[in-house]
Amino acid sequence: MLKVFLKSPVSAATLFIFISFLFCSLAQAVENSQPKSMQVGVNLQVRAYLQGPYEASTGFMKDNLRSRGLIPQQQPYSSAPFLYAGTETLNRSLTSISLGGDANALVDWVLLELRSTNSPAVVVAQKAVGLQADGDLMDVQTGATTLAFLNVSAGDYYVSVRHRNHLGVVSASAQALSFMTKLVDFSKPSVAVMGQNSRLLTGNLALLWAGDINQDKKVIANGVGNDSNVLISTVLGASGNSALNTSYKLAGYVPSDLNLDGDSVAVGPSNDNTLIHSNVLTSPANPNLISNFILGGNGY
Repeated sequence: MLKVFLKSPVSAATLFIFISFLFCSLAQAVENSQPKSMQVGVNLQVRAYLQGPYEASTGFMKDNLRSRGLIPQQQPYSSAPFLYAGTETLNRSLTSISLGGDANALVDWVLLELRSTNSPAVVVAQKAVGLQADGDLMDVQTGATTLAFLNVSAGDYYVSVRHRNHLGVVSASAQALSFMTKLVDFSKPSVAVMGQNSRLLTGNLALLWAGDINQDKKVIANGVGNDSNVLISTVLGASGNSALNTSYKLAGYVPSDLNLDGDSVAVGPSNDNTLIHSNVLTSPANPNLISNFILGGNGY
């Protein structure tokens, strides 16, 4: 206990100065006792939409992979070309959200990256995260939409989102990131990204192009390295398709499932091949409807 003895009358001004000093000392003591480790790293929120599962009628992406129990527990970006060594695992309680347009329903895994302000080709940090039906990226353990990179210093970084069968996207300029959470919304056409026609613009929404089955950062319908042949060969080569039926439905979590409904289909209703060809022919960069046009321009 602090005891103060005043042996003689003091002026009001002197008393005010003393009390002010006392409060400042106490405030400093309290501040020094608080941990400062919480204000480390950078925090951001990111939003993006995938064309394949997007439904204009609901404004959400379909969560068929979740409802069918096909989303893997381990992050799926360890193999080439991603080669991400992260150990993120999915909290299965986050997959119990009901089907039917719930904004927080889990759609798939995506890879979030921070890239060097000096060269956007240089990845500074990566994190495998979940994608919700309303486009929010979320932590796969907590479900939080504020994502933390604890070992990254505050500064300017290009922000990138990549997916296993959609073209990735990179912010056109480096974003100032810090402990204070910043939103980077790739679903807004007004948010500039690298490359020309790098997203599919539909109304007031921007979508990541579907169709990159062979993960070469391009969507090709005809010609060398085309994605259509990869889809067809995957379906025909399925172990359960002994009759070599082109309309066979290959169930599973595979890159050839472009609309993320849980089935890879080359020919027939709800086939994935249509997305490849329509994207190539309808790209604003292909006004002459060239069938072997290469859709790319994503800037990474």
